[in-house]
This record gives sequence, C-alpha cells and structure tokens, in this order.
Amino acid sequence: MSQGPDETVMNFWDEVITDMEATAAEYRDNGWDVIEVHPGDVTPLPPDHERFGLDILVPDDEFDTVSEAVETEGTSFDSFEVFRASTGGTVFLVVAVEDKNSGQVVLVPAFYAVREASDTLAGVRERDELPINLRPLSVDEVVAFEPADPGPLLPPGEK
Repeated sequence: MSQGPDETVMNFWDEVITDMEATAAEYRDNGWDVIEVHPGDVTPLPPDHERFGLDILVPDDEFDTVSEAVETEGTSFDSFEVFRASTGGTVFLVVAVEDKNSGQVVLVPAFYAVREASDTLAGVRERDELPINLRPLSVDEVVAFEPADPGPLLPPGEK
C-alpha cells in the first residue's frame, strides 16, 4: 500500500511548480494566454479503467477555465511541449498543451511513481498513448488531452 509521496518527492514537486510558473511567464512574454492548473492529486489509471492515463484532480475554478477554453469554437489544443525530470523512481512533468491558432496554452504539472504506475505504463506501450485527464472533484466532467506521441511523458529511456 502506498503511503503517499515522501519528503524528497514533495520538495522536488515544489521545484516543478516553480518551473511551471517560470514557463508560464515565458509564454506570457511571447504573447500567449496562459492557463495554469494546480493539481490536488495525480493518479495513473490502468488501461482497463474508463479514464486510462493520468487522472489529474484540479480545483473547480481552474477546471472551468480549461473546459471553457477547450469548448470555445475554433480552438484545437493539439500541440504539446513536455518538460520532464526524474528522480528516485518518480517522473515529474510540466505539460504545455497549446492551441497555436488562439495563442492559448494550458500548463499541467504532474508526477507519478514509476513502480506504482507499472500497469499504466504497460498500457502506454500497448496503446501508444497516454491521455492526460483533468477533472474537478466530481468525476462528472473530464477534459482529456491526448498527445500524439506519449514518449516524452514516460520515464527517461523508455520507448
């Protein structure tokens, strides 16, 4: 049974959030409209789950902002930049999901323990996809982003 992230992981997570904020500032300096999300929990879900991939719980107001941006006519969040680091068997990510036409970007920080995500990672190898599912506390709504290439989301050296 998992006991949650240890102190080293949480310290590194603080650095990831700082990196996301710096990335947001760079995007803004380049004229992008930036939406930052601040996950409350990240759970890797296996392929037999209805929401396979990374399940990311975000505050309701941030979910509403992302949902509205995605549902806006003419938007297409289909370009991805992934910033990845790995330490102590944990992969840390900042995923930038871009809509180049509207100049909007959603920044999603996440992390997962490789050992605890083994079923999810096996599913990625089978399906060649790793959806990123943002959801509010209720599971009634989900915004899913699906990078064309899941490789940058995997532990370094995989795929």
